[in-house]
Amino acid sequence: MSSATDLMIELLREAESTEQASLSALESHLRGAPPGPFRSALRRHHDETRRHAQQIGERLQSLGATRSTVQTAWTVGEAVVGRVAGLALAPLHLLTGRDEPVTLLRHLRDDIGLEAREVATYQALERLAGAAGDRTTASLARAIRDDEERHLETLRGLLEPITDRIARERLGDRPQQPPEPQRRPSRPAGESNGGPVKTERETPYKERAARRREARRQAGHTPEGPSRAQMARVHEQERAQETPVESEGVAAPHAEVHVEAPWAGYDDMKASEIVERLRSADPTVRAMARLYEQNGKNRKSIIAATGG
Repeated sequence: MSSATDLMIELLREAESTEQASLSALESHLRGAPPGPFRSALRRHHDETRRHAQQIGERLQSLGATRSTVQTAWTVGEAVVGRVAGLALAPLHLLTGRDEPVTLLRHLRDDIGLEAREVATYQALERLAGAAGDRTTASLARAIRDDEERHLETLRGLLEPITDRIARERLGDRPQQPPEPQRRPSRPAGESNGGPVKTERETPYKERAARRREARRQAGHTPEGPSRAQMARVHEQERAQETPVESEGVAAPHAEVHVEAPWAGYDDMKASEIVERLRSADPTVRAMARLYEQNGKNRKSIIAATGG
């Protein structure tokens, strides 16, 4: 017997055990469910679950699986315990008429949990069977998973009507409607509630540092790129802009920083000519033009052309 077959038999036995547990829960919940959508859904899936268990058993036999005496006794005992528990709980549903909707809600929550587990079981079985080259088992797992997912969606659709019924019976008619659940906007990966809070100055400073590194990298390849002296003045200008005023009122006087024109003849050109030239200029030249305009005429059309 190959290791792939051993793995399929092991997983199919787990799936069979899950179906037996689901069958016991369904029979127990059916005994206490009044006529209605919930009972109809349980009855329909009860027939599906019996068919699933039979299909899993047939697939185990085709793979040559044999059951030991202990395994057989365990499976039979599990089914018996589930049926006895269902019979024991049946009178309680008749005696607790007031709490009947609450009991249905508990059963519904349990069934949703069981179905979610079954969906995950058959999803894993299908993928592993495909990896092992067992197309028959993969096809069976996919077909059963479709049934389980359909029943899971049906149960989820019953959650709101049952809770609304409980609200009417236990809380009475109230003008207020329960608020719709609002989804909180998800944070980008890596962000959380903890950690230091970033100020408004930190992020722009980070961006300016990146622009300066890019300017230094491109300066040697651009005929009109800034010289070292010009870059030093840019650094000094940015540091002056980042320095906060610590006291109220007029800030203390400081040295004025002079920024040279980005190219020769800049001051003799019209604004439209400068804008036209900036369209084909590299980022370094546009950065110099933006600083020059901000410290001079501050013409909006030119600043906009620099991307500022």
